[in-house]
Parts: sequence; structure tokens; C-alpha cells
Amino acid sequence: MKREFRFVKYQGCGNDFIIKDETGGTVTPDDERSRLARRLTDRHFKVGADGIIFIESAKGVDGSMRLFEPAGNEADMCGNGIRCVAAYLTEKLNKSEVDILTRDGVKHIARIKDEYRVDMGPVRTLRKDLGKYVTDRGSPDDSMLSFEIGLSGRRAVGSIVNSGEPHIVLRTEDVAGEDIVSDGASLNADKARFPEGVNLNYVQVEGPHELKVRTYERGVYGETLACGTGATACATVALMLKWVQPGPVRVMPPGGTITVELAKDGHAFMTGPAEAEFEGWLEV
Repeated sequence: MKREFRFVKYQGCGNDFIIKDETGGTVTPDDERSRLARRLTDRHFKVGADGIIFIESAKGVDGSMRLFEPAGNEADMCGNGIRCVAAYLTEKLNKSEVDILTRDGVKHIARIKDEYRVDMGPVRTLRKDLGKYVTDRGSPDDSMLSFEIGLSGRRAVGSIVNSGEPHIVLRTEDVAGEDIVSDGASLNADKARFPEGVNLNYVQVEGPHELKVRTYERGVYGETLACGTGATACATVALMLKWVQPGPVRVMPPGGTITVELAKDGHAFMTGPAEAEFEGWLEV
């Protein structure tokens, strides 16, 4: 049976999403959401996007977001996606601040001029915080800031942290020269070690407060123009390992600039743009 699917399209630093508002009507079943994500994100035959976000009503917050990626899986969190949802909700509700429920908990977002500042919570660096993502044995309190990684044809030492999503962070002298797609695919093929997949980031230090990054996303199975949880992970690792000096860090993926700050209580704050591109409908 065919039905009408109405949506809006948003992007944050080139990371783009189909947004379906289901706060006032029928909620699409999860199995259908997964099928829609696999079909509608196709950039050649359908709308094209890095995922579909379904906004639902939830008690005590302004809305919840459920992100289904092109692989059909549901993501735990999305930094650029939540800024897009915040941009949509602040406009709809005529508010400057909103609380949004994610699978990684409730996030508070404030609109500051034409950007959105997200309290991402603390970036988690211990093995116990990554237990469902990495099967390596060890003590629950082991730091994962030094982590051995097998890439396509070589081994490297990097960090793996949980910024709402599991992110491997590797430092490089030439971010443009890395074969991130091949390396990301190799890591995600290792289901014994990474049963739910893992995101990969290459980081090049550009200055005392600047990083150039590229990210391979696990549910997209490819490189994206930006990743908010990835930017948060990269800046946090860079600050913790003293690759950069204390203070706000400008993270520069191919699609734009995201600023990340670490508060005294350990919370990471991510600030960046989010813009509406168009709205439309189609039969599904």
C-alpha cells in the first residue's frame, strides 16, 4: 500500500538528513524506518541523505530523535543531526533552547545567533564505557586513549572513545593522503572485534587550537563531509593528549567548521551550523 511521506531536508556542515516529524501523528514502525533509510538515502534514485531522523514526542523534553542510517541501522547519537533537529524544533516551537532525547540520553541545545551549541555530556574514555563496541579483554577501568588498531595492511596506535558514538581517533601528518574509506571498511569488516561497527577519524593538527579531520561513519559505510560526534571525539582526544592547547578547538572537516570546548566538569560542548534546505513529499 502506498502512502504519502512528507519531510524536510536539513544539513549541518554538509552532513545532511531527511527529517520526518511524527510528534503529532502516526509513528512509523522501526522495521519500516529501517527500510525507508536504505531506500530514501540513495543519492541517485531517491532523495539522498546521510540518514533519516524521525522526531517523536517524549515526556519531559521538546522531542526525541531516532536516526536511521543508510545501512538500515539505528545510530546511538549524531552531533550534526541533533543540531538539525534543534534548528527545526526551535523554529517550530519559537524557542531559543530545547532538550532532545537521544539513545545517548537527553541533550540540551541552545541557539546562538545562527549556530547551535550542544551539551554533549562527558566523552567517555574507559574500557567499561566501550564494552558493547569493542570485545578486547582487559580491566573495565583501562584507559582507551592508547589503543592498537589493525588497518588495511598495517597496524597503528590511536584512541577509541565514546562521544555518544564509538570513535577511533588517529593522528596523521597528512589527513588528505589517508585512504580513510579503505581503512574504515577494514575496521568495520572485523565484526569479531567491533560487533556493532566503529567510526574512524584521521586528525591533522593545524595549530594550537585547530584540527583538520576526516571521518568514516559506520552506518553510512563511507566518508561524510562532517560528523559532530566525531569532531567532539577528535577535539577531546587532542586536548587530553596535549596535541592542542587548552581552550576552544576549531575542528575543520571538509564540510565546514565545528567548535568544541571542554568544561571543568568534563562536559564537551559542540557548536556549529544547521540549515534547512528544502521540504517535499513522495509516495512510499
